[in-house]
Amino acid sequence: MDYIEEETIWRPQASGQESLIDEFMEKFYTEDDRPNMIFSVIGDSNSLVPKIWPKSRFQVTLTYAAKAAGVSWILSQGEPLKISKIIREMVEEYVYLEKPNQASPIRLVSIPSKEVVDNETLYFDLPEVYENETKDEYNNSVYMSLRAHACNTDYIDFRLTFESRLHRPQANERNAVLLVLVEGDLSAVDHVRRATESGIPVVVVQGTGGAADLLAQHINAVKNNQSLDWRIFLPTLFGIQLEEVVVNELERDLETIGDKAFLVDVFDLQNKNEEEFAAMVGELVYRAWSHEEMDYVKGNRQKNTIGRSHKDVSRKDRSRSYCVSVNWKREKSTWHIAKIHETHSLTSFSSPFSLPLDFFFQFSKHLNENDSRVSEQFTETAKELLLEALLTNRTDYVEALLDLNLSLSTEQIDKLYHKRFQINEDPSDGIKEDDDLFWVIKNMAKKKNAFQLLEGNKTHENAQKIVKQILHYEETEDPRIEAGCSTKRRKSYVVRQKSLQAILLWSLLTNKADISTLMWKRVANQLYTGIVSSVILKIMASHAELKDKNLAKSLDEHSKTFKIRALNMMDTLFQTDKKVAFDIMDSLETVWKIQATPIAFAYEFQMYDVIAHPSTVALMNKKWYRDMVPSWKQLFTKALKNPCFVFNMRCSHFVLHYILFGITLIMYSYFLLTDVKPLRNLSAKDAICEMTLYLWTTLDFINDVISVFGTLCRKVETRRHKKRKFFSRLNDMWKLFGLICFCLVIFTFSVRWKKSTKFRMVKRIAALLLLFSYLRYMRVFALRKFTGISFMFLKYMLYNLLKFLIVVAFLIIGVGVFYEALRDNSGMDMSGKWYEWSLWNILFHPFYQLFGEMFEDKFGFDGNPDKNPKTDWSVKMVAAVFMMVGNLLVISLITAFFTTTYDEVLAKSEKMWQYERYQIIMDFQDRIFANLDIVFPIFKCIRKCKKRELRVKEHFINYRHHQILQYIMAGRSMEK
Repeated sequence: MDYIEEETIWRPQASGQESLIDEFMEKFYTEDDRPNMIFSVIGDSNSLVPKIWPKSRFQVTLTYAAKAAGVSWILSQGEPLKISKIIREMVEEYVYLEKPNQASPIRLVSIPSKEVVDNETLYFDLPEVYENETKDEYNNSVYMSLRAHACNTDYIDFRLTFESRLHRPQANERNAVLLVLVEGDLSAVDHVRRATESGIPVVVVQGTGGAADLLAQHINAVKNNQSLDWRIFLPTLFGIQLEEVVVNELERDLETIGDKAFLVDVFDLQNKNEEEFAAMVGELVYRAWSHEEMDYVKGNRQKNTIGRSHKDVSRKDRSRSYCVSVNWKREKSTWHIAKIHETHSLTSFSSPFSLPLDFFFQFSKHLNENDSRVSEQFTETAKELLLEALLTNRTDYVEALLDLNLSLSTEQIDKLYHKRFQINEDPSDGIKEDDDLFWVIKNMAKKKNAFQLLEGNKTHENAQKIVKQILHYEETEDPRIEAGCSTKRRKSYVVRQKSLQAILLWSLLTNKADISTLMWKRVANQLYTGIVSSVILKIMASHAELKDKNLAKSLDEHSKTFKIRALNMMDTLFQTDKKVAFDIMDSLETVWKIQATPIAFAYEFQMYDVIAHPSTVALMNKKWYRDMVPSWKQLFTKALKNPCFVFNMRCSHFVLHYILFGITLIMYSYFLLTDVKPLRNLSAKDAICEMTLYLWTTLDFINDVISVFGTLCRKVETRRHKKRKFFSRLNDMWKLFGLICFCLVIFTFSVRWKKSTKFRMVKRIAALLLLFSYLRYMRVFALRKFTGISFMFLKYMLYNLLKFLIVVAFLIIGVGVFYEALRDNSGMDMSGKWYEWSLWNILFHPFYQLFGEMFEDKFGFDGNPDKNPKTDWSVKMVAAVFMMVGNLLVISLITAFFTTTYDEVLAKSEKMWQYERYQIIMDFQDRIFANLDIVFPIFKCIRKCKKRELRVKEHFINYRHHQILQYIMAGRSMEK
């Protein structure tokens, strides 16, 4: 019997379906615009059993495979459901990062089952591009839509019809179409079964829950020839009890899929990477094409099946290939190389069926009774459920409910605080016992604001006041947050952000690490928010030390988690776009009405890891060298060609400043080595040598004051209280030396006018001024890495030595008083000059005994009783014991103490040096060498005029761009 070669294309039965698909194919599926690969992602459902899985990893994996194929289409349901939101977000991120303002090879085809209005629906937490720039022509070619809701047919029938049409567009043609199952309900199993019967390969993403995990278990069991009772998975995966008829249908579907197991593969999202997914896709497509044959029964045209259906088909017919593919339009044949992710578990924080079970029953009841998820009644009941899930730390339900785009109201935020912070009162004795966390908050801030968290209104505002108090920041509003709210989506985004920020702050103050993890990924300005959160938790941990060590340890671990997230995010930002990373780190951001630049905030709270991060170091080098390579040869060559460029470099100002400072010190040293004369008798040369240091020190002190208070047009980098900023800057050793030098200048100059012929006191104070000036000059050694790291050891060793001497001072004073009380002396002589008082013997003798000085003539250790016959024997005994303890115990202790300090400083010496170097660079960001900007303000005016301010629109566009990029990078950084 002769078989007729004829290609069968599955056409929809309904004319409405056929016309819609034909219209779509004519418009988008053209000869010059055919896709090389088509991924049909299914799995949208109202899941009764929510599960947390790594969304960002799946997005990276699918993007990698789509990029590798060249021109790719991704089909999704396109409704505000979880899987469609993930896919839409993935495409938005790819277009925004890699294909801005040009045609994208990855295109999204939405096939909604009901009408969806993009402008009224908040698809995801990714911020909207400024002024709805997605309407550009290149983006219209990215997002295509096929209106399945226009046909009164089953959605799976329509979807499968379209997939089959793409799979076989014309006779003797095959497209690479792949079904990707993520999560999904029982209808997804039917979709997979019918796809395999049509010869479409399927990838099941294991670890996402629902139908995906059920099919993954079944396929693995079939391929390993194992028996599996799949019925035991139904309650935990779907939360439902099926009727016998439905169970039988599901069993038949699984058996059919098992027979087609060579068309189905399982991708373990937890333990495999994007390269393995791409390889799996290629193998499945090749495997599907290799097994396609046509079966003809009794001369009638039948559907295409996989495998060999008729054994009497001739060898010639079996060898014929019907897998002629369209030409792939990949620009490059090399596959992208991806980093292999470290395998780690990203499972749910809690089991959906862990007690209490009322969450599951209430959640399933609402989803079953409220198919229209926009109804007000369902929204309110879902918000109440979200409230309870937050209070009980049920992160699985929190994520599922947040995916429904819920936002808590002010009253519900109040309930969060009121129900969490409660004071237990014992009726027997009337004693009130504070919650440990509430005790910490109450001791950090004003009690009035703390008690407002228990029963007051607007608790989020009071929580913000508490945070501002413990950080010592002024209240600041950011007008950019609500800027450009021209679309409903943007307005919804702003409302949602306020709710998410409030929940995040609540989770920090209540130390709910799992909840804060979910919230941080969704809020705006993730980098700055992560840094601020880390500092808040660190301060809470330090206060909790007095109450509960375990609580303090938990808060400290929570703080470290946020710090690691911020560092990982800085890594991803720096690797993606250095310029934008610099802008984000050095731009004023606002969270909880606390405004600062992320890098300045980290500096204020001594976050060495952030300041010493490679991205921060690169930003500082850019400011220090103005994008020049730090090479003396290149700097000298550049100076010959463009001296103004080199002159305006901050490093040039620093070098010139300290060269002139060194000349000033040499001149003042020369003045002190000459005879001091009255001011009116000084020669011009002596007057210049003396007065130059006075003027220099005064101008430096004025510059320090200006840098502290941020006046005279200096760029505002933080909104911290000026008083607190002033005292925090005094913790800087160089600022402290500057203050001491300025006080010595005033004292020296005032004593200088005293009528005298010897000027002994003037020389003492002037010499002390010179000594501290030399100490200030040592800052020049902190510029280079080798000398800077060495100087860090000296600085921190000296700092710890001073703390140790405070303890030793009590021992010295006690022993000194004992000596003077029992030694034969004429009492405490307080007459004469203050430096001649015998009181100083109390400190003098025991201090030098620590270093081995015996004072034989004072204590009678020389063996000559006639020389000091009245020395008390107890003085000798105490002196002997003190010298033994001092030399053996104290010296040994301080040696061990220094050894420990050395190891600690050695471990983070480079970070400390980078922290010191950052301080130098920021001090010289607006100052000119030799303090000329103070003497001649015109220099500062010239520098200010050169800075061109961005237009308002550009300012908001950049801000929105920063929000989008941070949202994308936050998801990727959490995968680390």
